[in-house]
Amino acid sequence: MLCYARLEIECKDAENVAKALRVDDPNWCECRSENGKIVIEIKAKKLSSLLYAIDDYLMHLKMCERI
Repeated sequence: MLCYARLEIECKDAENVAKALRVDDPNWCECRSENGKIVIEIKAKKLSSLLYAIDDYLMHLKMCERI
């Protein structure tokens, strides 16, 4: 089974935040900026892997927001 998620998050400095998050992207995740939004796409074989990846990105976004 292939699990897929796409997150679109509005952000003041989407391009720089996406660049910072992209450093850790494995080959099954992609983070980029589009039209002032951070776009994160994740494809995983297991639902648990998908949920862990989403959680990881959201925790990193929370840290970026504080900075």
